[in-house]
Amino acid sequence: MLTIGEFSRICFVTKKTLRHYDEIGLLRPDHVADNGYRYYSTHQLRTMLMICRLKEYSLSLPEIAGILADPDEQRL
Repeated sequence: MLTIGEFSRICFVTKKTLRHYDEIGLLRPDHVADNGYRYYSTHQLRTMLMICRLKEYSLSLPEIAGILADPDEQRL
């Protein structure tokens, strides 16, 4: 498990961005401790990489959420 700080550094995004993605349901932490700390698993790195790549293609966050909900390889 990676802390939000570790995950944000690996993915080159801010912790604020990760909190926002959690709020809108785009990328939820794998675990939230009783104290509110967010933890991400290493398998979520692939999802974050996909989000970053789709943002580079100028897709909106709702469009990205739709793609993540139905990750059809041919559609991509």
